[in-house]
Amino acid sequence: MDSFKNIFLHFGKELKKNIDKLDIFVKKYKDISQTAQIPSTAYMNWGIELAQNGNVDEAIDKLRTASLMASQNPGVYINLGITFLRQKNFEEAIKNFRQAVKVDKYNAKAYALWGSALSEIGDLKGAIDIYQLAQKYDSRDPDIYLNWGISLARAGKKLEAREKFKKSVSLNPINPITSFLWGLILYEDGEFAEAISKFSHSLIYSQDKYDSLYYIALCYLKLGDYKNSLSYALKALDVDNTQTDAYIVLADCYLHTGEEDKCLQAFEDANRLAKPNTQFFINWGLAFQHYHHIDQAREKLYQALMLEPSNQVILFNLGVNFLLGKEFTQAEEFFKKVLDVNPEHSQALFNLGALTFDKGDYQTALEYYKKSLRIDKKNTRIYYNMANCCYKLGLLDDAVRNFKKCIEYCPDCVQAYINYAHLLADMGDSADAQRKARSAYLLDKDSAYVNFAVGVVYLKLKMYDDALEKFEHSLKLSSDYYPASLGIAEVYCRKGDYEKSLSVFDSLSQDIRAKNEYWDVLHLVLKTIADDSVTSQSVVNYALQYCNKFLELYNNDKVLDVQKKLSDKLNQLEANK
Repeated sequence: MDSFKNIFLHFGKELKKNIDKLDIFVKKYKDISQTAQIPSTAYMNWGIELAQNGNVDEAIDKLRTASLMASQNPGVYINLGITFLRQKNFEEAIKNFRQAVKVDKYNAKAYALWGSALSEIGDLKGAIDIYQLAQKYDSRDPDIYLNWGISLARAGKKLEAREKFKKSVSLNPINPITSFLWGLILYEDGEFAEAISKFSHSLIYSQDKYDSLYYIALCYLKLGDYKNSLSYALKALDVDNTQTDAYIVLADCYLHTGEEDKCLQAFEDANRLAKPNTQFFINWGLAFQHYHHIDQAREKLYQALMLEPSNQVILFNLGVNFLLGKEFTQAEEFFKKVLDVNPEHSQALFNLGALTFDKGDYQTALEYYKKSLRIDKKNTRIYYNMANCCYKLGLLDDAVRNFKKCIEYCPDCVQAYINYAHLLADMGDSADAQRKARSAYLLDKDSAYVNFAVGVVYLKLKMYDDALEKFEHSLKLSSDYYPASLGIAEVYCRKGDYEKSLSVFDSLSQDIRAKNEYWDVLHLVLKTIADDSVTSQSVVNYALQYCNKFLELYNNDKVLDVQKKLSDKLNQLEANK
């Protein structure tokens, strides 16, 4: 559990105060050490003071001297063990705690610290056995349960750790460390309201209040209470404005409340006053990305990447950044770099599937999606995209299975019903295709897009009147939804009412005439007229005038080809008179 890896360093000052509360200067120890009556105590306290000031080698020297003078004093070995523990020299620490127990087999403190050292080297079973001995010899010592809880938390046994912290707090309610660690476990388990109560309790008794204030702010952020989160983040920064994490919470609150300027200013303040780290630059980049400042986001993410070149979070978000910038080649490169670091990154695999699908490489896209699905087995988007790949590859039975799975996990996925209906129509199952199209319609009757999409299914099924009804309803819902107008033009064309079809094109704005969909449907209508052997001369003439009119404004090879066919057809009709 990462939050407990450096727990002794994190709360080092508090632990030091609990270990030794003497306030004697080094000079006094030197003076006392000259007094024959109490030399061992002087050397021991001198060693403790040196250790607390970071002079570890000298501290060990003084404590060893004390142990030679008073070999039966367990306190000397305990403090030597603590000094080695801080150095992460766990073997030496254990050796000294064992010696303390050898001198005094009832010394609960020595057992508790021994258990902590065993926990540090991963011997949880041995640590628990030692803690049980410590509890046996002093069941009222809150530090035993505190250390025991830390060991259990590090081993991932969070429920058991909670019980130990609870016991420690009941014996010593004013120790801020215990209630804080209890809150930390509750936070990691997502019990944010309970965590707030523990951090608040820690806040009452802690001299260094930043950590408790910060985690209270973080809990409120997780609960969506941005007002309280903002308040506590500001209080944390009043205590220490050099801590990057509180600025990140501050910025997150402003992001959620839609205050862009304040959000970005929080990052600027942190960059000026605090010590930016990798996570800071990631969050700053994502904030810029949220506000669609793609270039600034990229700059911050690259700054993060300089600090941690193999960080998969940074690599992935750079891929997303290039994706948003429509720089698909670079996006693909970064998603592949993510897989170099973590081959099991489901979202990177998914995004690579989408990119290769858009390039028309449906087989490769399908392979990416299959790998993604092995990691994220109930992701409806994967099933949906796999179904579309199979559809494109002509693997119709596989496409059916994947559409069914998508709908099973997400019964309100409108697009899955629509695409499934198209597939069934292609397979000749008209009745089931109609049922799926109707299911899509019933899920969102008031959507212009859904009405249009269902109309397209009916058009494919040659249900022209039903298709026309849906296209017209789509326009009632959104009068400027031009795809529905193009759908109406196609319906009239399919029904042979060419004049009505062409009149629809007359009604569309110049902006729409520049779109590919417009030219595709126009080409279909004009080509149908040109190929229709029973088309009247007036309709052919109307279509030809339409070609001439628009070719004056737009150069389109497809329409140019049709213009020639219509001209030939008109000449033939006139010759046949």
